[in-house]
Amino acid sequence: MSTRLVNILVLVLFLVGLPLTVMAHSAISALTAPRPVPVAPKRVVSLAPSVTETLFALGQGGTVVGVTGYCRFPPEVLDLPKVAGFTDINYEAVLRLRPDLVVLPVDKTANLHELGRLGLTTMTLDTRDLTGYMASLVTLGEATGSLRLAEGVVGRLEGSIAAAGRRAQGQARPRVLFSVMHSYQGFGYIAEITAVGQDGFFSQMLDLAGGINVYQGPLSFPKLSREAIMTLNPDVIVDLIQGTEQSDLALADWRGLGNVKAVADGRVFLFSDESDTVPGPRIYRTIDKLSRSLFPEEGPGGQGGGAGL
Repeated sequence: MSTRLVNILVLVLFLVGLPLTVMAHSAISALTAPRPVPVAPKRVVSLAPSVTETLFALGQGGTVVGVTGYCRFPPEVLDLPKVAGFTDINYEAVLRLRPDLVVLPVDKTANLHELGRLGLTTMTLDTRDLTGYMASLVTLGEATGSLRLAEGVVGRLEGSIAAAGRRAQGQARPRVLFSVMHSYQGFGYIAEITAVGQDGFFSQMLDLAGGINVYQGPLSFPKLSREAIMTLNPDVIVDLIQGTEQSDLALADWRGLGNVKAVADGRVFLFSDESDTVPGPRIYRTIDKLSRSLFPEEGPGGQGGGAGL
């Protein structure tokens, strides 16, 4: 709704007096209310890799007309118009695509407000944790006429969670350092890493897989120094890395912390699949890898779900 139209309505209210208060309020509410999600949308813009992967998993790939520069799976999205980066959105590019639906993560509230101001119909996907994601999957499935496929994706996630629970049953919960970022020096030295805190998607995965987050502080993604890692002294280290080409460098860096229990016991696991970093429909594989890393079937010290020491 334009600012000019709101001003006109307010002016009319002022001139004719209070008897029309309820009528004018109803008119403004109707004009500013969110637009309803269309049944089986035909032109959809996705504003996150997790959203893009979810839409394709729900059989809606043919409706996707725009994505972000970070959307890389499935391969078909590489040829689609790029309308956003990690946090920035080219709103003009979005409008040019004439979408009847824009889907974005629920925590991008500023973007959600701006898209609504431009008159675009929006829908959110909750990727803050697994519980919210599975609920959002069903909602998106209903909106796009692909509920059965959505229930299938939820079923795979629930199956991986149940399998992880069975694997962990009756076993001591290891203390785990879950690293999501560090520089790969390859000189046997780690100065600082970014780890997973207590809240969010990765923390919940770790808990469901039977581990205990070794970091118990208040930050969502704390930066930990070399000294902090040694003080925490985790039983297991899980490190998300960017592709297998970084494996040798990352392992060489971790070996420089030989006095840390996880390193000394050979329980550093590298997760290099791009899907491990995307809270989307393929995350059931990551849950399985994480579970097998924490509780390898061949006993302590055995090979888990990812490449490791």
